[in-house]
Amino acid sequence: MTRTIQSLHRYLLLAVALLPLISLPSCQRKSIVEDVQIESVLISEFKMSDKSVPELEKTLFSIDHRKGLIYNARPLPKGTKIGTVKLQITAPQDALPKVYIGGVEQSATSGLDTVNMSNYAEGVRIVMQHRKNEALTKEYQLKINIYDRDPYTHTWTKSAHSAPASAMSEDILLSRLVDNGEAYYYFTRSASETHLWRATHKEPELWQEVTISNTLDSPIVDIVEQGGRDAILCLQESGQYTCYDYANGGDWAQSNALPDRPSYLLGNLYYKGENKPLVAVKSADGVHFNSKGGIRVPEAFPLERNARLSLTIEHHPVVLLVGGSVADTTALVYSTSNGLDWLTPHDAHMVSEIWPSNLPGAMIYEPQDQTILLAKPAARPKQAEHLAMQLYVSLDYGTVWQQLTEESILPSIYYEKGQKHQQGLALYRGDDGRIYLFGGIKGGTPTLWIGQPIRFQ
Repeated sequence: MTRTIQSLHRYLLLAVALLPLISLPSCQRKSIVEDVQIESVLISEFKMSDKSVPELEKTLFSIDHRKGLIYNARPLPKGTKIGTVKLQITAPQDALPKVYIGGVEQSATSGLDTVNMSNYAEGVRIVMQHRKNEALTKEYQLKINIYDRDPYTHTWTKSAHSAPASAMSEDILLSRLVDNGEAYYYFTRSASETHLWRATHKEPELWQEVTISNTLDSPIVDIVEQGGRDAILCLQESGQYTCYDYANGGDWAQSNALPDRPSYLLGNLYYKGENKPLVAVKSADGVHFNSKGGIRVPEAFPLERNARLSLTIEHHPVVLLVGGSVADTTALVYSTSNGLDWLTPHDAHMVSEIWPSNLPGAMIYEPQDQTILLAKPAARPKQAEHLAMQLYVSLDYGTVWQQLTEESILPSIYYEKGQKHQQGLALYRGDDGRIYLFGGIKGGTPTLWIGQPIRFQ
C-alpha cells in the first residue's frame, strides 16, 4: 500500500514537471496563429486617384467583406478612361496587398503605389496576405462601374399647358426662374416691360401671370427666392427692395431706399429662418459687393447674364453663379457662402471647361443624387462641330463639370443646327423627379416640355 502511494506520488510529480513542456507548443501556436484574426487582413478603405480623371478621386468605393467585392455604387461618367492610377488601400499594418490584373500580378504593388488599370475589364483581384502567416489571406474582386450611356437622358413629352408667353419674346434683356420651396416664379424684363409668372409645386405645369403692382416707384429689374414662405424678393431700378408675398394675399410690400442703391441682385442665402440678399453696387470706381466700400467685383464676374442657383450643402447655404464673356476660353464658376468670399471652385490646374456663351443658361440641383445640371446655349451654334445647346453635370457642387453628349438629354429642337437661341431659358425640377423646360429659342409657341428621367424608371 505504501509502495503504491509512493508510485502515484512519483507519477504526479513527473506530470507536473512535464506540464510546461506539453503546453509550450500550444502557446507558440496561439501566439503565431490563433491571435491572428481575419480582421488583420481586411481592407477598411479603398481609393483611386488620377490627375487626368478628377471624378475618380471623389468616387466612393464600397467594400463587401462577405462577398469579397469592392465596387463603386455610383458609376463614373460615360466615356471615363482609366489608365495609371494611384491606389490607396487602408488595412492593418501586417496586411500585404497584391494586385492581379487579368491574372497577372502587378510588380511591387503596395497600398500607395501606382498601377496601370487600363485593362481593368480583364478582371482585378486584390489579395491581402498576412506578413507573419502566409496561409492567412483575404481576396477581393474590384469592380469599376462606368455608365455605358449618359445617365441623365430623358423621355420628353409636351405639356398640355403652355409655358409663360413672355419666354418667347425676342427682346428679353433678363430672365430669371427661382424656387422658394413652395412655388416657382419666372421673371422676364425687356426694354419696355416686365412680366412675372407663378406655378406651384403641386401644379408645376400650370403657369399663371402675376399682376405687378402699379404703385411701385420704379420697375423691377430682378428677383430672388424668399425663404420660409411663398414669397419673392424683388430689386427695383431705384435700389429699393419689394417683397411679393403670395402667402399674405398677394401683398406688395415696398421698403425704404437702401444705402448705396444696389444695382444687381446676385442671390439670397436663407438659413436658420433668416434671408440674406446678396447684391452688387455701382460706384464711380467700378462695381463692389454689398456696398460702395466693399470688395471690388472682378471685371469678368457674371453680374446679370448668369445661370444662378441657391442650394444647401450640409446645412450651409451656397449661391452658385455660372457665366462669362464669349471671349473667355471657359465660362466662370463662382460660389459664395456669405456674399463676400466669391470663390472660383476651380483653379489654374482644373478649369470648368464649360463652353463660353453670352447667354446665361439655366441650372437645377437634384438632391436625390446630389447633382447639378447646367443647360447652356452655345456661343456660336452655327458652327457645325458644336451643338446648339450644351449640357453639363457636376457631382461636386460646381468644381468639376462633365459635358453630356447624348441628344436625348434635351428635346431634339434644342439641338437643331442653326437654331437661334435667346434669353428666357428655364429649367426646373418637380417634386416627383421630373424636370421641366421652356424658352431659350426664338419664335414658335411657348411650349412647356416635360422630361421623365430614364434613370428613375
